[in-house]
Amino acid sequence: MPTRAISRSSISFGLVSIPVELFPAIASKSVHFNLLHAKDNSRIQEKIYCVSENKAIDRSELVHGFQIEKGKYVAFTNQELKKLDSGAGHEIDIMQFIPISEVDPVYFAGAYLLGCGSGSAKAYHLLNAAMTKSQRAALAKFVMRGKEHLALIRPYRDLLMLHTMHYGDEIRSSEQIDHGAKTSVGASELKLAERLIDDLSKDKFEADKFQDTYRQKILKIAEQKAAGQEITAPPAPRRGKVIDLMAALKDSLKSQKRNARTDSEDEVSHDHRSGSREKGARRALRSSRHPQSRRRRRSSAK
Repeated sequence: MPTRAISRSSISFGLVSIPVELFPAIASKSVHFNLLHAKDNSRIQEKIYCVSENKAIDRSELVHGFQIEKGKYVAFTNQELKKLDSGAGHEIDIMQFIPISEVDPVYFAGAYLLGCGSGSAKAYHLLNAAMTKSQRAALAKFVMRGKEHLALIRPYRDLLMLHTMHYGDEIRSSEQIDHGAKTSVGASELKLAERLIDDLSKDKFEADKFQDTYRQKILKIAEQKAAGQEITAPPAPRRGKVIDLMAALKDSLKSQKRNARTDSEDEVSHDHRSGSREKGARRALRSSRHPQSRRRRRSSAK
């Protein structure tokens, strides 16, 4: 867990108040690039430019503009926004407890680990244990960085995790997207698709088995470039267009069976090669121990 909390607050519900500390739950390892001047690889500077005065200005001259119609803004200073923020409560105010299964993941935005604050360990773990046993999560509201967030608090291993959430009106309706709602699915097609899903199914999600291959490629090529090596990028895989869904599903199932059969044959072949190598090693060992027998065999061969 990070040593410094990004925020301190309290979980509040009924007459209960539990001091907590917020820590980021995610440590992003995405690849980031800086913009350079291609001529000499020097960093560039982005300046703040005023179009109407045709000159660069200092950041201290900026205010926040809220557009009320196209090309028309009302301005807010930092002091005005701070006053609005100070009027809001900073407690994590629990409104209700709900089954965790009732919340669709589309609502989740950010994730934060909740550590217990000073003197709150007993109440913190009591709340965690009660939520774990009842399989419930808590819906709450709180203010962070000048914005009021809807949040969900849930047990995560032996501590509590807080997810900031999108509001309902921030989720796009499926009616806005063309998804072929009137398309029918045949029983045989459905059964074939279910078979393919069954063949590719696992009982557990093992996060450690998945790697960011793009990041690994960038790091490898960056090392090669730094060492002055010539870079040859592998060709991108070619993908055919899926036209007949049933044919594609059947081909996928055949491919799965071939892969399983190949894996089995490879194991048998490996065992056979291993056995042959072991027999050869034993013969060589016997020959090295009995040089006279080896000479007799050479003489009889002549």
